[in-house]
Amino acid sequence: MDNQVMRAILKRRSCRSFDIGRKVNKNDLITVLEAGAYAPSAMNNQGWHFTAVTNGIKLTELNDAVLRRMDPAARERATARAGGRRVSPFYNAPALIIVSMRDGASVYPEADCACALQNMFLAAESLGLGTCWINQLRGATVCDKTVGEILKDLGVPEGNTVYGCCALGHADCESPLKERAAGTVNIVE
Repeated sequence: MDNQVMRAILKRRSCRSFDIGRKVNKNDLITVLEAGAYAPSAMNNQGWHFTAVTNGIKLTELNDAVLRRMDPAARERATARAGGRRVSPFYNAPALIIVSMRDGASVYPEADCACALQNMFLAAESLGLGTCWINQLRGATVCDKTVGEILKDLGVPEGNTVYGCCALGHADCESPLKERAAGTVNIVE
């Protein structure tokens, strides 16, 4: 494996604190999206759809709608994690990539979308950008009230289900490496 690829894999961490004042360069955003499009998918169906949101007003609208639908315990955890910043399920990232798939497009939509997200995370890391997997929209469709209306307005196609999101931006802190779990690999020769 190429050393540059391995460095991105070993260095990538979830970023939960973004530099709010720094936008993601459009060329970098396009590179991250392209990396997602080149992910493997079951039977090469490529049934996913990527909706990249960089409009601050739209992100705030989506953020507030998600906060309203959160259960109180999750909202409390988000408030504690915010550390005095504005509470955001997307960690105030300046960009959010919503990964959805049209219903029935794949026998393994979760796996297909997870592969696309992982490619995006690694591409972002190689560009010096931070990412975090966001599940707050998991299972949302354009049929959902309020959140669904916002998703439709953002361009998530009708008939698609959201399987995950990529919060994307410039990290404003370091995430330490955690020890890898022991006993997770067997080699059978």
